[in-house]
Amino acid sequence: KVVVTGDKKCALYEFLTAEKTDPKHAGEVKWNFEKFLISPNGEIVNRFRSKIAPDSEEMVKAIDAELAKTVAAAPANQ
Repeated sequence: KVVVTGDKKCALYEFLTAEKTDPKHAGEVKWNFEKFLISPNGEIVNRFRSKIAPDSEEMVKAIDAELAKTVAAAPANQ
């Protein structure tokens, strides 16, 4: 278990919630079960608040879109 808010917030959540990291998705975690979608290169692609279920259409579409980018960018087998 890690601290996700306040002065003793763990380094991962410092990064995920920082304005400097990503102004669009910055801000304190408001409740349990917030989810962050991270690209293969470490960029925050999206943030889903607690009310969004992991299997919701919104979240599944966002994950599928990110996976499609990854597959499209992968080098072809030679």
